[in-house]
Amino acid sequence: MKNKLLIAALFLITNILYSQNYSLDQILNKKFQISLISRGDNFPDFGVKKDSLHFFLISLHNEIPVKEFQHRVQFSDEKMEEIVTLLITKNWAHKINGVLKPSVFIATEKDGENLYKFAEPISTQVSKEIKKQIKTIKKEFNKTDISKTQSFDEWSFLILSNVLLDNWQIFNVENEFLGTSARPLRHGKNYYASIIELTGEREGFNIYGNQFGEISVYGNNRRFANLRETDYFVNKKDNEIFGEIAKNFLPKLIKILSKNKAYSKEVYQKLGYADKITFEEFYMWWYHFIYTQATDKMKDQKLLTIPKDGNFVYGIEM
Repeated sequence: MKNKLLIAALFLITNILYSQNYSLDQILNKKFQISLISRGDNFPDFGVKKDSLHFFLISLHNEIPVKEFQHRVQFSDEKMEEIVTLLITKNWAHKINGVLKPSVFIATEKDGENLYKFAEPISTQVSKEIKKQIKTIKKEFNKTDISKTQSFDEWSFLILSNVLLDNWQIFNVENEFLGTSARPLRHGKNYYASIIELTGEREGFNIYGNQFGEISVYGNNRRFANLRETDYFVNKKDNEIFGEIAKNFLPKLIKILSKNKAYSKEVYQKLGYADKITFEEFYMWWYHFIYTQATDKMKDQKLLTIPKDGNFVYGIEM
């Protein structure tokens, strides 16, 4: 009953907020971040920002007529037709009942506010479950070589957020919750794509993400990370232990997500994404809001410590 009342209240708020779309001038004066979920040689083979393609997609998301965008940017009919054909061919846009709509995930600041509001019931359950499992997780951490010289608190952000919920886990969520490992097919490539508004100095909506490399970084301020040095290293043995920690938590995470699947599909409908993108594409991006919110809840509960600059820089042996 409590969940149903919360959902009803949130939907009432959302119906008001969602009707307040950006004007075209507002869109053209804002900054947006383009992100992918992909592996290997799977990424766009065209410039997403060339010819203001990203602004056009955001305009479509805000239900601005194609002709209005064309007039504002002063594109010829031929140029506009070329852009529309390109986006449809690349599966970044499609026509539904004759109306052109984006087929990638888009979130403006107002969308983000709603996505976080609706994430609340799920992220609360996730953070509570991690709190219940914290003794077991620390026990597993104590098997690592890391634990001989460094504390769990130093690694808590990486383990409780990145290992349990993101980089070590997200493909498991995709396969076991969504039931597929096949990402959307775009021009012969398989990847999820998003365009989200930059609302502050850090990454869009302060979402935490992992950047893998010779030196890796997990956080929401990655463009300012110092990737030249770190005191944190994960050897092969410890990486296997981290993998086991993620694996052990996975059934509990999937149970929470599955219990809320009907609710998630209702959110997908109510926020207007159902007539634009697949549920799978919507959920994979919304999941980033969910685990970011769960991470911040754990910070408030003092279960983990987030570095002041928002980044945990580490090396990893594969």
